[in-house]
Amino acid sequence: MYFANPWGLLGLLALPVIVVIHLYHRRYPPLFVAGLQLWGIETHTTTAGRTRERLPITPSLICELLAALVLSLLLADPRWGDVGKVVHLVVVLDNSASMSSRPPGLDEKSFRDAAVAELDRRAKQLPRGSVVTVLRTARRPEMLAGPAVPWDEAKPKLDEWRPALPKHDFQPTWDLASQLAAETGELLFLTDVVPDEMVTVPKLMEVVSVGRELENVSISAARWDFNSQTAKGRVFLRLTNHGKRAANVRVAGSVGERTIFQETIALAAGVASPLEVEVPGGLGRLSITTENIGDGLPLDNRVELIEPKIRTLHVALALPKESAARNAVQRALRGIPDVSQVNAESAELLIAAAQPLPPSRRELAWLGIGPLDPSDEARKAAQNFGGPYILEKQNPLLDGLTLSGVIWGGVQPLKLDVAPIITAGQHPLLLRLNGTRTTAYLLNLDFAKSNLADSPDWPILLSNLIELRRDNLPGLRRWNYRLNEEIHFRLLEDTPATTTESESESAESRPLLLVHRGQKRPLARTPIVEVPPLDEADVYTILDGERPIGEFAVNFFDSEESTLTGLRPGRRDPAEETTSNGFQIDQPLTWLILVGIVLILLAAFIDWQVLRPVGRRA
Repeated sequence: MYFANPWGLLGLLALPVIVVIHLYHRRYPPLFVAGLQLWGIETHTTTAGRTRERLPITPSLICELLAALVLSLLLADPRWGDVGKVVHLVVVLDNSASMSSRPPGLDEKSFRDAAVAELDRRAKQLPRGSVVTVLRTARRPEMLAGPAVPWDEAKPKLDEWRPALPKHDFQPTWDLASQLAAETGELLFLTDVVPDEMVTVPKLMEVVSVGRELENVSISAARWDFNSQTAKGRVFLRLTNHGKRAANVRVAGSVGERTIFQETIALAAGVASPLEVEVPGGLGRLSITTENIGDGLPLDNRVELIEPKIRTLHVALALPKESAARNAVQRALRGIPDVSQVNAESAELLIAAAQPLPPSRRELAWLGIGPLDPSDEARKAAQNFGGPYILEKQNPLLDGLTLSGVIWGGVQPLKLDVAPIITAGQHPLLLRLNGTRTTAYLLNLDFAKSNLADSPDWPILLSNLIELRRDNLPGLRRWNYRLNEEIHFRLLEDTPATTTESESESAESRPLLLVHRGQKRPLARTPIVEVPPLDEADVYTILDGERPIGEFAVNFFDSEESTLTGLRPGRRDPAEETTSNGFQIDQPLTWLILVGIVLILLAAFIDWQVLRPVGRRA
């Protein structure tokens, strides 16, 4: 037993004071007699005064002493052991997709349900009045319940817990949990496999695993391509057997109730197998599912794919007719799909002679092809190079280029502000113009003196340029993503000259929304809109005000989370003894003292106001 406020014991000094008062200050109750003449003057009487007399043990004295004693104890706030001590339990839930796994069998619980049952058992064993805080792991820690709420309030919040995240780092959530627990809480991590000894976990954290080894087959990759020329699509899948036994997997693709394709594939243990299926155009959306006896994780058995949209790029050629450059460009364009040749005013990509330079317009991409100076004298003075070439490999324009065996002819001196992309010594061969809003590239060569058009690098270079420009068209660039993948798209091009100021202001005032299952999340309205990485696999829609920009699908693909053969039940005790002292609430002893005060005051009242008047009347 100890006292929370020892200074309150000074109130015990009132006890001797009360005794002294009763010793030196006594008062007799009035005595009424029939006649005063019956009493003689010689009768000795004792009156009140300061002479010490024998201490009278009366109910009044006892009540006063008890009241002073109880009030002193109340001020001192006595504590008796762990009576009144409560615990703050801080729980971290593993939010990985593998926690939603379910062992085969009708009576088996999922790992998520087993973790909830374990948490419920722990919470019911806590002292009365204890509180809990529940966190779930994510890229940024998420608080599911709390902070520091009663278990009856926190338990319903667990219905919102649906573990579905790919592999992620637990450390940020562990750090937050350690801060919340501090010195007055206990720390618990519920997962499906105990972290390896090499993994640094908080020293005061207890780890409990509810996992078990399971078989699983997943759709580990999915892609839908569409050919605008044949008006048909092709779906590419990769199925992976993450288990230790062979499996026969039934794969089906459907639109609503209509089955588009259905196949059965035999997969050996630990083997991945590709599957390619042709599908008709105009489906819009395709649901693909797999079925396998004994499969442990339903989450990776289904994907939703959105049919890709045709994004035709409008290209204009402003090159001299029958020139070597024009012939080279036209040959390459024939092999690139979804390209339409238009006039220069309607073009999104303009391929022209190197002179004159293009106008400064953000919505325009431009490729200028030399010679820079078409005069005979300048062309005769031009240089030819056969390598070695220095390539800016990080530039996506050069993806797949090698320039092996290429003779780069007709290179002329350059006096422009440029950023080189391909160089030969100090001579820029392919470059980007600076100081203009136009995405402008310049080829410093003369096709009449170069074999670039005959090499495989030329169609690759032109295709890269077209795809880069296509990616910058307004609207979604792709329609199928994986969880946590970056999603961004161009909202619109430069405002046309015909757009009025009021129309521009109206566009700025419209909300840009990401819609999912009826819930709307605002997005920042910028020329390039970035959608934050999404944690839930599903189909999402983007609205510009009331106008839909498009919808896209996000799917779960994560081989690490789909591999369930390494899951084990287990427990790891804290690396250090838990030093949590909990924290105190009002103890039952405090209430007993208050009840005692009330009873003492009631007894004193009865003694003063009830018993004494009765004695006087007697």
